[in-house]
Amino acid sequence: MSTGNQRPATERAARTEVIAGIELELVEKRVKRLSLRVYPPDGKVRMTVPRGTPHGLVRRTVEERSAWIRAHQQRFRALPQPQRHLYVTGETHYVSGAAHTLKLQLGGTKGVKLSGGELLLLATPACDRDAREARLEAWYRQQLRAALPPLVETWSTRMGLRPPSYHVKRMTSRWGSCNPRARRIWLNLALAKRRPELLEYVVVHELAHLEVANHSPAFQALMTRHLPGWRALDAELDRWPIWAPAPGA
Repeated sequence: MSTGNQRPATERAARTEVIAGIELELVEKRVKRLSLRVYPPDGKVRMTVPRGTPHGLVRRTVEERSAWIRAHQQRFRALPQPQRHLYVTGETHYVSGAAHTLKLQLGGTKGVKLSGGELLLLATPACDRDAREARLEAWYRQQLRAALPPLVETWSTRMGLRPPSYHVKRMTSRWGSCNPRARRIWLNLALAKRRPELLEYVVVHELAHLEVANHSPAFQALMTRHLPGWRALDAELDRWPIWAPAPGA
């Protein structure tokens, strides 16, 4: 990420446009093709185009896809909105798809434990909200890192792929991403909260991108061959907020 007034040489300053009644962020980059995305949770629209793309082409693309854009915006806005957690006793937090009641236990011990239906967050009295959040996130990261190796290895073998490198990070708009050239996939830390079948779906989805980089019919056919029920899993995952923002965010 650049700082101050400097920007990467591959990207110009983003600007806001309103086309066909749709507000979007338009970014010119050193890319080969135009891409149009609608992001949760509020339906923000971002279009990335190759440098020098005629504005007429931008306008026509938005106008032609305006119904698609509005449908996605409506769907995102109808989804449950992320809950702003304070990490105090009584809150509901999910682990592997199951709801648990958080119990903040203050003392000299630090850590996170599952006990029946409770998620025990052990912290010192000096731990503020951000410190408690960081502690729980670290625990989620451990859970996900333990679950990923057998999934990636098993599915790489089934799909006839050389296993890629894989990493976990907090993501605000995607459940996963793939860099086919670098043979690297990223999984959203929030997947530790979702049921294992959804984590498996995202792993297969990103592995499939090593063969087909886009979401074309070829990609969809590949997904159907390896994971026939993937569409239902994708729809289920769409109903979950990706990550809850901090209070005041």
